[in-house]
Amino acid sequence: MASSSSSRLIAQTSEEKVAKFERFINDVLKESLRQISAELDRVNEQISELEDVRNTVETMTMLASELPAGKQLKTRVKVGCDFFMQAKPDLRTFLVCVGLDYYVEYTKDETLAHVQFRSKLLRQRADELRDQGAQVRAQITLALHCIQAELQGL
Repeated sequence: MASSSSSRLIAQTSEEKVAKFERFINDVLKESLRQISAELDRVNEQISELEDVRNTVETMTMLASELPAGKQLKTRVKVGCDFFMQAKPDLRTFLVCVGLDYYVEYTKDETLAHVQFRSKLLRQRADELRDQGAQVRAQITLALHCIQAELQGL
């Protein structure tokens, strides 16, 4: 009689351990992985925006250099709701958003240097986030192995 009650007690504590591991995986690790993934998406979006700025600056300066002397580059600028206005851009300077809706007027070379510097920092941050995500996934795998070992009674 004593051995059956002790085996039930062991089974119950084993079930409690498995439940704790499952709660830890679902409440802590998966939430952490979701937050890391969301932050990585934001960083990748910022990198993409910076690449768009670089492409725009290089394309506009290339097009302006191919124009005959005395001609000025003409563009169409989207002003919202699929409405466009004709514009004649001044390609000596570019307004670049440096964060928090603050814009700085840069020359072409300064703009490209700013984009390169920010892209480098953001890529480093993306690498850190990928490493953090890999660590969390490894912790999830470890927790699953612990559940498996607990169920097997090891």
